Amino acid sequence: MNKIIKLLLKVIIGIVVLVVLLLITATVLLNTQSVQDDLAKYATEQLELKLGTRVKIDKASVNLFTQKVNLEGLEVEDQEHRKMLELGRLLVDVNLTKLITKEVVIEEVLLEGVKAKIYKPQDGPANYQFMIDAFKKDPKQKKVKKEKKDSTQKSDMTLDINVVAIKDIALTYNDTNQVSLESAKYENGWFGKHSGALKNLKGQWGLKKKKGPVTAKFAIGSIDYKGEKTIHHFNIGQVHFATDNHKPRKNHDRPKRGFFDVDHLDVNAQMDLTLDFYSKDSLHAVMNKMEATDSVTGFNLKNIHFGVGILKDRLHLDHIMIQQETTTLKFDSANVVLPSKKQGRKFSFETSRIKGTTQLRDISRPFAPVLKNFTMPLELDVLFSGTDTTLFFRDIHVYTPDKQLQIAAEGRILHLKEKEKLDVGFHVKEMKAQRGVPIKVINQFSVKKLMMNQLDALGTIYFTGDVSVLWKKEIFDGQLRTDVGNLAFNFALDEKTKYVTGSVHSRKIKLGKVLNMDKLDDVGAQATFIVDIHKARTAMIRKKNGGGKLPIGEVKATVFEAGYGGFRLKNMQVEFASNGSQAEGTVSHSKSMMDWDCTFIVNDVDKKNNVKVKPKVKLKLGNLFKTKKEKEEDKKKAEAEKSKKTNLFRQLFKKK
Repeated sequence: MNKIIKLLLKVIIGIVVLVVLLLITATVLLNTQSVQDDLAKYATEQLELKLGTRVKIDKASVNLFTQKVNLEGLEVEDQEHRKMLELGRLLVDVNLTKLITKEVVIEEVLLEGVKAKIYKPQDGPANYQFMIDAFKKDPKQKKVKKEKKDSTQKSDMTLDINVVAIKDIALTYNDTNQVSLESAKYENGWFGKHSGALKNLKGQWGLKKKKGPVTAKFAIGSIDYKGEKTIHHFNIGQVHFATDNHKPRKNHDRPKRGFFDVDHLDVNAQMDLTLDFYSKDSLHAVMNKMEATDSVTGFNLKNIHFGVGILKDRLHLDHIMIQQETTTLKFDSANVVLPSKKQGRKFSFETSRIKGTTQLRDISRPFAPVLKNFTMPLELDVLFSGTDTTLFFRDIHVYTPDKQLQIAAEGRILHLKEKEKLDVGFHVKEMKAQRGVPIKVINQFSVKKLMMNQLDALGTIYFTGDVSVLWKKEIFDGQLRTDVGNLAFNFALDEKTKYVTGSVHSRKIKLGKVLNMDKLDDVGAQATFIVDIHKARTAMIRKKNGGGKLPIGEVKATVFEAGYGGFRLKNMQVEFASNGSQAEGTVSHSKSMMDWDCTFIVNDVDKKNNVKVKPKVKLKLGNLFKTKKEKEEDKKKAEAEKSKKTNLFRQLFKKK
């Protein structure tokens, strides 16, 4: 019995020694260059057989002592024999001892020198599709594997990576689209602390638009990352984004148009972001600070701060603050519905009440150069909502800090994506401008100041009405209440012809006070007018006529009642035209026994009693002997003549 036990022990000891010797031999052989070269050759052959294309591996090694896998000089061609993938080096440091507890722990991954060229024709598959197909698992195998796993009820292995370092990456898509990365590193540190850094991520791609191709570029100089438990902090610096359609800017040779052009952007930004929660279909983050400037456009955001939460198809913003040079806007929240073509869901949003202060010069360079000197402070209060094609502004309140100017309104913008159908409309419920404020507003603009004394004479102005901005046309309609009387008006500014046309109506206005004419008393009238606002055209007319401050245009009016020099006159016809330096007109009145009219000339509206009047009276004694029938015929002729003049005036409007 003892002999049998001794023999058995010798056999067991012999087997153990043999296994150890075999393991040592295998380890030594695997770490010899010749064996690893053979392994690299074998791996290359198997990959070529699997992919059906040329594969090259310069060096592959497995060091069982240091537990590192090293791969160098990998090249893979696509099926058109173009170099599709190049890899300079891949180093993986695996902790093999953890495999016993079903843990895959990768101490370090180093990837450097990656170049990939991807091609995707419009009428065919991408050049990498054959690799996906080659490694795609058979659905039957997946089913068998799943059944086997369910039957054995084995737990999944876990994966943990401590350090990932990536260097020198360059990806090209269809030759024109490119992305490159200098370096990126992630470290899973002790006690749940994480850190990372990225340097010089750059990209360029082409966009196809209706008006032609646009080249877009982006660059991120650096990202510094710190994480602990559920809090992840990112500091992103030297962000650059640019677009170029290789055509002149939209404001080229159009000085009145702003510099903002989505096809010519040159934005530099930096931001500080904290991500404090994320899951499969939701996250919450806080933009602590963001600065963005466009040196060409002139758009300058000093700071943007907000919290953002995303839950499936909804986005919620809170504690939003936007700052420019002299503008600060704040609102508590905004809700956004994210679009989805698949689910037929359109983009929409709504905000809580937006409040803030501004000087309109902040938006002058990008959107409205005419506002470049507008330094009058304004306070804003509005509710904002809309879709990707429509915007709504509700319960608008705009006012100066001293409340001398106050505006209450509501508005909407329709057809945002179709400029020729663009429809901007605002209904002004009430506007109040105390005496002097309209002049202060006009002085914010670099324009010629005409008839400023007449504007000041109106005193405090109240306005109720509508403002519409259409394709190259603006329409104003409403009522003015002033210290000298009330006035209803409707006029349109045609951007194509550069004429202002319209009508005014007043039952009673102190026109003499407005025009600084002592003899002229209260006037009730209605009138139609046309005024030339073409800068070059009016400058030429003024130069030809020796200058002047009068508007250039024509007026046709019916005066219901007016007082002049102690006389009260009714039902008069007035027509006059102005060439900028001088206005000439005619006032006429007709009765059965007498016609009278007078011509008048105005040279300077700022001088007192500046009207030269030449009266003319014509007695119609022959009417004493006319029959009733003849009088009726004369009346018809007079009406026809009046209608003819009116039609001529309307044709003049239409022609202009």
